[in-house]
Amino acid sequence: MTALENVTLPLVLDGRAKAEADQKSEFLLGKVGLEQRKNHLPEELSGGEIQRIAIARALAFNPPILLADEPTGNLDSKTGESVLALLRQINRDDGCTVVIVTHSREAACHGDRKIFLRDGSVEKDGC
Repeated sequence: MTALENVTLPLVLDGRAKAEADQKSEFLLGKVGLEQRKNHLPEELSGGEIQRIAIARALAFNPPILLADEPTGNLDSKTGESVLALLRQINRDDGCTVVIVTHSREAACHGDRKIFLRDGSVEKDGC
């Protein structure tokens, strides 16, 4: 599927009219900086662009909480930084709580609160 179709799919499955779903999806792709890539297939996109499409799709229903599991895991450091900046912007602009699960201390540094787990239990709450 194209980037646009990928973001539109959950909206259509939810019963929205295709035109309405496409309009919202184009808005969301613009929000993550991919409006010019909406007709591209996954093999034509970079890892960072694919990650941004996933974020746009996750925002389709205006969630109060966004869970991001290793959002920078397969990205180079520069692209990872841009994805983390996007998540911070979503938090700031939309008031959406962003929970990042990561093994990366660099990614964790972007959070306002850090909770460290070890063997399924809270080891430390804070830096």
